[in-house]
Amino acid sequence: MTMQDCPRTNRQRPSLRDLLGLPVALPVLLPVLLLVSSSWVAGQTESAQQETSGATDTAFSELVRVEVVNVEVVVTDRSGQPIVGLTRDDFELRVDGEPTPITNFYADARSLSTAIATSSSSRPVASPDSDTTFQTLEEVEAGSARRSHVVLLIDHTRLSAPNRKRAFEALRQALDRLDPDALVSVVGIEGGLVFYSDFLFDHQAVHHILDDISKVALQTDVMEAERRMIFGELARGISGGIQARASLANDSLMISRIQAYASQEYARGIRSLQMIESVAGTLGGLPGRKLLIYVGEGVPTRPGEGLYVEYRNRFAGEERGLPHQDFNNDYTKSVGRFDLTQPMQELARSVNRAGVTLYAIDAEGNHGNSIRSALTEQGATSEAISVVTENYREPLEFASKATGGRLLESSGKLAEQLVEMFEGLQTYYSLGFSPPADWQRGSAHDLDVKVKMKGLRVNYREEVTLPESNEREAGATVAALMYQSVDNRLGIRAQPGTPATRADGVVVLPVNSEIPIEKLELIPRDGKHAGSLTIYVSSKDAKGNPGPVQKIPFHLAIPDDMVEKARGDSAHYPLPLILRPGDRQVAIGIRDDVSGMFSALRLEIGEFSPRL
Repeated sequence: MTMQDCPRTNRQRPSLRDLLGLPVALPVLLPVLLLVSSSWVAGQTESAQQETSGATDTAFSELVRVEVVNVEVVVTDRSGQPIVGLTRDDFELRVDGEPTPITNFYADARSLSTAIATSSSSRPVASPDSDTTFQTLEEVEAGSARRSHVVLLIDHTRLSAPNRKRAFEALRQALDRLDPDALVSVVGIEGGLVFYSDFLFDHQAVHHILDDISKVALQTDVMEAERRMIFGELARGISGGIQARASLANDSLMISRIQAYASQEYARGIRSLQMIESVAGTLGGLPGRKLLIYVGEGVPTRPGEGLYVEYRNRFAGEERGLPHQDFNNDYTKSVGRFDLTQPMQELARSVNRAGVTLYAIDAEGNHGNSIRSALTEQGATSEAISVVTENYREPLEFASKATGGRLLESSGKLAEQLVEMFEGLQTYYSLGFSPPADWQRGSAHDLDVKVKMKGLRVNYREEVTLPESNEREAGATVAALMYQSVDNRLGIRAQPGTPATRADGVVVLPVNSEIPIEKLELIPRDGKHAGSLTIYVSSKDAKGNPGPVQKIPFHLAIPDDMVEKARGDSAHYPLPLILRPGDRQVAIGIRDDVSGMFSALRLEIGEFSPRL
C-alpha cells in the first residue's frame, strides 16, 4: 500500500497551529485606548467612544470580501526545462474531482530560459501585451508580493559530515543561479530549531553561513550504528552452522533489539517531522512563493521493517531454525506498528495549509548500498536492502510531491537539479478560482491540474485549505518575529519603553505604537469616518522560541468635518505587553480590517531588568 492509498484519519498529534500557537485570541494584552495625535480626537468622552464603536461594528459587518484561491503550477519538459508561453486555455483544473473554471490567471517567466513552443512554433510567450488572459499578480491577489522566500533547513541530527559537505557544495553552486530578488534564510535542527539568519538578499552571505555551520559538531548517530550491528549479527549467524542459527533465531533478545530500534527511530522520526512542520508554519503568513528545502539523510517510513525482513529471511523454515513462527502476525505486533505513514500525510497537509512548497534533499542518496558496504562478506539479503531503500525514499518523496516539490537525491547532478528547482521559482503559472460558498474554513480540498499538451510534467500542491479567520495575519506576525520579514505598507512605527514588574510578578513592557491615518481605509457612516484595526503580537525568547500570537481589536471614529485634517496625523496607542522572562524580541502586526492591508515589524527589546 502506498501513502496515497492510506485513508485520512484524525490521529491526535500537535498540529501546526498548536506548535506555533496560531491563531489565538488571548486576553493578555492590557486594555488600550486608540488615540489620534490631534487633541480634538483625544478629548472624546468615554460614552462617545462606546457609541462610535457600536456604529463601526455594524458598518464593518456589512463588508463582503470575494476570496480567490490560487494554485501555483510549474510546467517542465521531461528534461526539467521550464515551459513558458502557456495560457489559461492550456490548463484543466479540478477541485475535489469537479471541473472548476479558472477565474484568474497569471504567468511569470522572469528566468533566462528560452521560450519553448507549445502547440505551435509561432505561439507567443505570455505577456501583458500579447495574451488577453494575462493578469498582473496584483489582479490575482491584491497586495501580494512577487518576491520568493527560500528557507534552507539543515537537519544536523540526520546528516553525516561527508554527506553534508556534498550537499552544501551543490547548494552553493545553485544559489549563484537563484533570482537576486529572492530572500534566503538558513535554519538548523540541532537540539531544537536554530535560526541562523533572518531573510537575506545577499546570497553570498548565505554562502558564509553554510561555511560556518559546516563546522557544527555533528551528533554521533547511535541509531545507525545499532542498525548496522544488528544486520551484521544476522549475517554472521547464518554462517555459523545449524546450532548457531537455531540459537540466534530463537533468541528473544534479537527480536527485542529490532523492536527497540524501531521504537526509538520512530520517535526520532516524529521529532524530525515536527521540526519541518514548525518551520513551514513560520512561513505561512508570508506573501509570494515560499520554498522549504530540507537537507538530511531521510526519515524512514517503517524504521524496523528492513531489519525484520532480514531476520525472517535468515531464519524462516525448519532448516533455518524457526519452522512454525507466524512472521506476518509477529511483525505487525512487534515492529510494524512503528509506521510514519500517517504523520507524513499530516506533515504534507500542514505544509500545504501554509502555502509552502517542500523540496527534500536526501544527502545519502543510496541507503541500500550504504548498508551493503558496511556489512560482512555475507551482506544483507537483496530484499532487505530494497526495503530499506524504499523506506527512506517513500516519505520525503510523498510529502514533496504532495506540496508541489520533489525529492532530490545526492549525486553528481544535485547542483543541476537545484538549479532547475530555482528556475521554477521564476517560471510558473498561478491559476485562481473562487471557492464554493459552502466551503468551511480550515477544511482541506483535493486539487488536480493537467496540461492539455502531452509529454509535459506538471508540479503543483495536491491540496488546498481556505485559511481560518486571522490565520494569515497571525502567521505573518510570526514570520516577522522569526525572520525580520519586511512588509510595512501601513507605515507603522513602534518604540519599546521601560519594562516593569507588577505586584503579582507579571512583567509589563509598554510599547508606544503609531500608524499614519492616511494609510487607513475609513468608512463614512452617521456623520463619522470609521476605521477598524486588529493588532497581533508575539514575542521570542533567548532560545529563539516564539510565544503564542496575541490578538486585540480596535476601532477609530473621526467626525466628517475633521477627516481631512486627521489624515496628516497618526493614530497612537500604547501597548502594555505581558512578556515572559528572557524575551528578547517582539513582533507587532496590524491589519486594516476595511482594506485588508497588513503590516508587521520586529522590535529588539534585549535583556531587561524589570522594576516595580
